[in-house]
This record gives sequence, C-alpha cells and structure tokens, in this order.
Amino acid sequence: MFRHIHIVACSPRSGTTLLHEAMVTCFKFDKYYDHEIRFNLVTADDGQLLITKRPKDVMYMPAVIDDPNLHVIYVLRDPRDVIVSRHGKNKDMYYSNIRLWREMHGYGTSMNGHDRFLQVRYEDFVKNPDNIQSEIAAQYPWLEELHKFSEYHEHADVSEKSTLAMHSVRPIAPTSIGVWRQHLGRIKGQQEIHGSLTPDLLASGYESDDAWENVLATVEADFSRSRYPDKVFFWSRISQYINAQRKIAMYRRKRRST
Repeated sequence: MFRHIHIVACSPRSGTTLLHEAMVTCFKFDKYYDHEIRFNLVTADDGQLLITKRPKDVMYMPAVIDDPNLHVIYVLRDPRDVIVSRHGKNKDMYYSNIRLWREMHGYGTSMNGHDRFLQVRYEDFVKNPDNIQSEIAAQYPWLEELHKFSEYHEHADVSEKSTLAMHSVRPIAPTSIGVWRQHLGRIKGQQEIHGSLTPDLLASGYESDDAWENVLATVEADFSRSRYPDKVFFWSRISQYINAQRKIAMYRRKRRST
C-alpha cells in the first residue's frame, strides 16, 4: 500500500496550487502529478509516497479519511479574498463565490480533530512559509525535507498548468492578502445574494466583529457572474450526490484491491 497526502481547500483559488508546488519542491516524494487529479483516480506502487491536490475533493474526504494511508491537508483562506480571485485562464471572470466557499468549508471543518487531518491557513503560509513547513513536518515526521519553503522559487520546476493557475513562479509572499478591498462591489454583490459573511469571518477567526462591513456602505453592488454558479438546483444536487457516492465506492474498491 502507498502513503497518500491529498491537498484540498475551502474553495478553488485558495492557494492549493502554491502549497502543492512547494511540497513537491521542498519535500521528497516518490510520485506526484503535474497539476490536479481527483483523489480516486491516482495510483502508486507499494511503499511509495504520493502527493496530489484538488480543492473540491474536500467534499469526499470526510467519507474516506478513515483510510489509514490517506492524509488530508486542508487549506483555509479568507472568503473575501477567495471570491474576488480570478484564474489565469480567464482573468475577466471571478472564479468562486460565497455559496461554494461555505459548502466546501463545511466539509473541511467536519474533519477537525482527526489525526490524519491538518488545516493550513493560507495567510499563515504566505506570511511565514518556513513555519508552516515545520508544522507539516511535525504532522508527517516521515517526510524528508529537501529545501525550505522560503526557497521554493529557487528550485521549483512548475508545470505549465500550475504556472497558469498561479500567474507566475515567484517567492512565497503575502501580496494577495486583503485584495478584496480592491473589489468592494463584488463583496457587496455577493453578500446581497448570499447574506453577510460576518458570521463566517467570526467563526474562522478573520474578524472580531462586523465593523469591516462599514466600507461597503456607499459601494455599488457588482453582480458579475462567477465561474461556479451562485445557486445549485435540486436535481443538480441529487446528481452530485449520486456521483459522489460512486467516486467514494470506486476509491474504496481500489484501495481494498491494492
């Protein structure tokens, strides 16, 4: 059986690509994939150490984390910065939204306390990458360190897909923290659709009260479309549930046979 670290997140555009590339560059792994792949499709040889990432796979992780060879790293990021982020493939469209962040974060928090689950706060990662590397090494003492996270950009061999998602390969730095303040209309529009983010920000430790919303008072709401829909209808959810159960069953069958 192989040992598998899978990186998931509270939403797409949460920093999983950067963390994955830092892990691949700065720790020794026997196998990894160029960009992202669904958790149930990976393979590795017996005894190998594998790392993968796919943010939306967080929805499956509570059902499969009982696998003793699976280790889940969950990336949490301020939802305000998440919902104003754009992907390199389409810089004219916002990528995620409050609905998706809330749903995915719910799956993430359901695994809190599990001994093979580690939450990494994106803001801590980009402010103090070496500290986060030390936390990861403490959680997984069988990892072999090759470089410091702070030196990742000096050694990285990043795929074209990952470079596109991250916009470029550069030192890990907190330059993307608080960019939501440049997109206040987007924040206001999303809150008018989905309700205030304040309860989410309080629960996840990003704010201590609702005073931050004062900056939205005179702003015109921006209702621009997101890459992911703001609403998912009943039959779509039924279809998603059926597909999820199929993928989980496929995963269990594959792991039993290896």
